[in-house]
Amino acid sequence: MEALKRLFLSRRTVIVLIGLTLAAIAIGALVPQAFITPAADLAAWRAAHPHSAPWADRLGLHHVFTTPAFAVVLFLSCISLGLSTIEQCRSSWRRTFAPVREVNAGQAFASPLSIEEVARRLQKLGYFRVAHGGMPRLVRHPWGYWGNALLHLGILAAIVASLCITLTQQQGIIHLVEGETHQPGQKWLLSDRGVLGREFVLPEAIRLERVYARFWPTHGLKALASTVSFPASGNPLESRTVATNSVLQHRGLRIYQGTEFGHAFHAEVTYPSGRKDVLELLIKHPLAPDRPGYGEFPSALGGDYLLRTKYFVDEEKKSLSREAPLLVIRVDEGGRELGQVPLRVGERGAVGEFRFRLLSVSKWSRLIFVNLTGISGVFSGFFIIVLGSILHYFAAPREILLQPGNGGCRVAWRAVKFAGFYDDEFAQLKRELGGETNNNG
Repeated sequence: MEALKRLFLSRRTVIVLIGLTLAAIAIGALVPQAFITPAADLAAWRAAHPHSAPWADRLGLHHVFTTPAFAVVLFLSCISLGLSTIEQCRSSWRRTFAPVREVNAGQAFASPLSIEEVARRLQKLGYFRVAHGGMPRLVRHPWGYWGNALLHLGILAAIVASLCITLTQQQGIIHLVEGETHQPGQKWLLSDRGVLGREFVLPEAIRLERVYARFWPTHGLKALASTVSFPASGNPLESRTVATNSVLQHRGLRIYQGTEFGHAFHAEVTYPSGRKDVLELLIKHPLAPDRPGYGEFPSALGGDYLLRTKYFVDEEKKSLSREAPLLVIRVDEGGRELGQVPLRVGERGAVGEFRFRLLSVSKWSRLIFVNLTGISGVFSGFFIIVLGSILHYFAAPREILLQPGNGGCRVAWRAVKFAGFYDDEFAQLKRELGGETNNNG
């Protein structure tokens, strides 16, 4: 057991675990993660890295933070940090409360006052008597002994919470059109979960009411928000807003506004057989008034047909704020273009033997749902880390040991760290206690 404890406390083990954690973070930054990367961008990365893409798929590098390997690294880190935290707490306890039998101070002087009088004056100057038994010992800022212990405890709390998140997290992405409702259990566009996470099912239905987008004069996206409602709550008219800079929290879920949005075109198609169907075509928003947004729908028409689309927010190609969409439908067969037709709402057109009618246009938005157990632990851990750092750097303990002397007592003083910053404090003590320099230790 002791050998195992020494293994987890060894510097080599700590360095290896830190290295593995940093490697996982680096991989997560270099290899696109499937959950947050659009399918088109993920496909483009695979095409650009034909040699490394198969290995990334085999090793699960597109889901690095939800793989068992990453969970194992965090678990081993928890063990190592847990043992280290226990040792730090024991050390802090001993330094705070253990009796002192010998003097080990940086500077000392003789005072003509009795030990009781010196102790009384020191307590008025902010020193606390922290140990009983042995020589009288007084400390200013004794809580500074616990800085390192709190640093270790905070890191441990953050990693334990991160492990909990890694094991149990649930995430889902949907694209909703204005007026559309996503029901519990309905299929996600994309989902991910931790090693021990269950299938992600929303606790209640959510309905997208409106999508709001504002643009800078240079056509960059200035603000994006969606208003949603929860029909099962009993008051479907009450809506709440989620925006790119504002997370919506509802029944333990965190709902984020994705950066993808656009227009949804509802087009009626009449097939060569005479059968009619209504297609819902979700196309990403253009980046500029004169640059169209593109979409491809391989299975929309069936057979060997490929439906391609592009659209302009403003048919005059002058503004992103003025909405008068122009949709262009193109049909390919076996890689050969059959033709294309521009459509506005209510207009009809034909491509080959297919006839189209644009029924309506509305907006769609990307919403991200995250269910995390342990996120409060991460924030608590960072709070403890900050507190430990404050105690470590700004509350350095200053120790005083008192010994009987000839007609008075010997006062031994030491700053646990940053001694040079407290030379003035030592000089003040000498003046207050009527001391004279005796020796340097």
